[in-house]
Amino acid sequence: MKQTNNLIYFDNASTTRVNPRVLEVYNQTHLSSFANPSSIHKEGQRAFYLLSRTKEDILSLFKLKDYEVVYLSGATEANNLAIKGTALRYKNRGNHLITSTYEHPSVLEAFKQLENEFGFEVTYISPNHEGLITKEMVESVIKNNTILVSIMAVNNEIGSINPIDDISNLLEKYPKIVFHVDACQAIGKLEKEINYSKIDLLTISGHKIHGLVGSGALIKKKKIDLLPLNSGGGQEYNYRSGTEDLANASALLEAVKIALKDQKKNYMYVKSLADCLISYLNVHSDLFELNSPEKINPYIINFSTLTKKGSVVVEALSNANIMVSSTSACHSSKEKGSYVVKEIGKSDKVSNNTVRVSLDYTNTMEEVDIFISTLDKIIGEIR
Repeated sequence: MKQTNNLIYFDNASTTRVNPRVLEVYNQTHLSSFANPSSIHKEGQRAFYLLSRTKEDILSLFKLKDYEVVYLSGATEANNLAIKGTALRYKNRGNHLITSTYEHPSVLEAFKQLENEFGFEVTYISPNHEGLITKEMVESVIKNNTILVSIMAVNNEIGSINPIDDISNLLEKYPKIVFHVDACQAIGKLEKEINYSKIDLLTISGHKIHGLVGSGALIKKKKIDLLPLNSGGGQEYNYRSGTEDLANASALLEAVKIALKDQKKNYMYVKSLADCLISYLNVHSDLFELNSPEKINPYIINFSTLTKKGSVVVEALSNANIMVSSTSACHSSKEKGSYVVKEIGKSDKVSNNTVRVSLDYTNTMEEVDIFISTLDKIIGEIR
């Protein structure tokens, strides 16, 4: 599944090209098992059985027991259900919530709504200069009335990898605190896999791993209860009422299988691409400032242009058929600069001129070389 010859696509943190095998599974399932899984007739029950099997298989891939999979439309819905569903269900235990200042907008906005509209107290932890939220930072703000901690696994703009295992080990001492992790940029993209069995709520998204846009899931411990955000027929354990999409679920399962199959090999390959680009940026430190920390997920590299406007460089690259981004796609049309880069202590000038290159195992070294030579040319030509 290589890129097309005339397009260099380096915006994989926003969305990935769908894998043909995922599309094949979706189409086959849609044609062969189209009945409503909630119907009591034979075909409906067969669809329900197949839907249940996809959930068992996903949990098996993540080596999880005593968990359940809630199929949703993607990460935004999963994060909202996890955060609001937990806070509103367990508000009798306490009203204090913890997250970080550089989370994905779907996390930050959910917390802001709970804070502004429902009276919850939220502590927002700022990352250190390496872009990390440490267990010590989390422990220092825990209160007697804390009921939820939500920390992303990999930051979607700078690629920093949070010590999720350390944080989950810490939170074992606080049994009334629910731990949620947005793992969208981590699934299939880490050298060392996270111990998911110590996380209460886990968000995954299909289109970040060559699955379909509109597919995702919240993987949750069975003992954790959530307040449903929509009401209806009670599907998905009553957490997401509405007719289940078996084809979409089957496609998500296939995407997860593919992502995890060659994870270490793909990681090392992408690292070789990232190392080449980072070396170029470091050599030209008078022109670029590297925002991604030294220890990163190599799938995401963030830098700022020091002598040119970042947005102009991104546009020029696009005109050269090289697709990169300046910030997260979920807020790039609304905000001038990167709040994530600003949160790790960078100046306004640096945070307002970011370029994010998000790589994938489908990219090639030749594409990296073309990107570097094109960037060189653009920096030289732009006034």
